[in-house]
Amino acid sequence: MNIKSLRDAGYQQAKINSNLEDVARYAMASIPTLGNPDLSRGDQFTKEQRDQLSEGYVLHYGEAIKPERLFAIVDGNYVEKSAKEIEKLNVEKFALNVNVAFAVTQQMLNEMKTSDKVRYQLIQGLKTDTNAYVSNRLGDLISKAKKIWKERAGIKAERVQALAFAEFEKKAMDTMLERVRNADARGNDPSANVELTKRRIAAYWSVK
Repeated sequence: MNIKSLRDAGYQQAKINSNLEDVARYAMASIPTLGNPDLSRGDQFTKEQRDQLSEGYVLHYGEAIKPERLFAIVDGNYVEKSAKEIEKLNVEKFALNVNVAFAVTQQMLNEMKTSDKVRYQLIQGLKTDTNAYVSNRLGDLISKAKKIWKERAGIKAERVQALAFAEFEKKAMDTMLERVRNADARGNDPSANVELTKRRIAAYWSVK
């Protein structure tokens, strides 16, 4: 994007916001529960609907934000090269992109962690960054849809009183449990252990 001035920056920001609102309205027409303030994030769409949105986010991420990287492997070292440079080399080569990363299963990653640590770090890093991007874009869409939902229902924004600490604690633990369940369902985060998280929460509440 070529921004020429602060005036142009303001125009572009407003344009992006309008585009997001159009996208949210389209998505809400296909997903009637999207933006419903009475539903949790995970309950606002089915797995199939979430996966379809995620595919679009991943496609853009791989094209515009984290395009393909090329590596020449020399004596076990991964040396990043341009396309022109690497085509001249007669060495082992590795192309890293989102399609390659997500074709690698968790079992394959676990084995790679000991057999090829550098490749493991490259792939795991790209998967982690991509998942974070997808989660953030879903959050943007839900926030915009929730605003539209409230406008349609005639609900005005009200100043929210700060939670009592006990309420804050409960909400924090509920959020933690929801997030670990979502991460476990996606199957791409080896640190997401639902039962372990439940035990940790129980241990927290056991302290009087």
